[in-house]
Amino acid sequence: MTRKPDDAAPTECSFEMLNPGGSFPGLIVCDHASSEVPAKYRNLGLDEADLNKHVGIDIGIADVVRTLCRRLDATAVLTRYSRLLLDCNRWIEDPRLILAESDGILVPGNSDVTETEKTQRVEACFWPYHGAVSEALTNLVAREQHPFIVSLHSCTRRLGQELRPWDAGTIWHESNVLSDALIAALAQRGDLKLGDNQPYSGIGGTFTIDYHSWSTGIPACGLEVTNDLLATLEGRSEWSDRLTDALGDLASARAGLWNKHNGIERASSPLHLSAS
Repeated sequence: MTRKPDDAAPTECSFEMLNPGGSFPGLIVCDHASSEVPAKYRNLGLDEADLNKHVGIDIGIADVVRTLCRRLDATAVLTRYSRLLLDCNRWIEDPRLILAESDGILVPGNSDVTETEKTQRVEACFWPYHGAVSEALTNLVAREQHPFIVSLHSCTRRLGQELRPWDAGTIWHESNVLSDALIAALAQRGDLKLGDNQPYSGIGGTFTIDYHSWSTGIPACGLEVTNDLLATLEGRSEWSDRLTDALGDLASARAGLWNKHNGIERASSPLHLSAS
């Protein structure tokens, strides 16, 4: 069900930070974790069934993120509003920031958004979320010598007439180092069809990873899991198990990943991704 958070404090409600004191060396972010819409927007003119489709939320991934936080003692930052209110993974100048139509579904509440309304949504939702990500990352960098960032998403198997063959795919722009390591770790944990910058390319098309990691030296990538694999409790449990192990591998290899990402040649331990 789509909950209606209190509109009295939108900046406080626009994100959720889990386990801010976690010891895990990687920060997890989740840009499309919720289908919630503040009450004053009246569900943007949609029924809750549409808001809970892939156009309104990355189905199933928030449950996986919560499980990972518990198991890995990781910090995560999640959005608390639907991507249809405003997409926190788009540049503000991107016309896809606020969509009037998504995968054939018209969004009446977005049909005639003024610049004033856009600015209000950006100030209430976009910057508070990214401010929380920045805060969590600052704390992580202060504590860890070799931190990394993983952005978790889910996506639909079919978009319009396009049938996507991938079970999951990475998203990266500045460097493919963390992406390659994550693909290698996942490949050891099931018969999966894995995409590299598929079904979405991170080159020129996303905000969160670039904004928080570009030129910082911090390895970062996203992962899209096809949401038909997260539609059931069993599926979410399987992906929680898989990602617990895979992200654990990245944590163990983080010094080597950091050096490779930054072009540092050292006689350090080779990157090893265990299947245990």
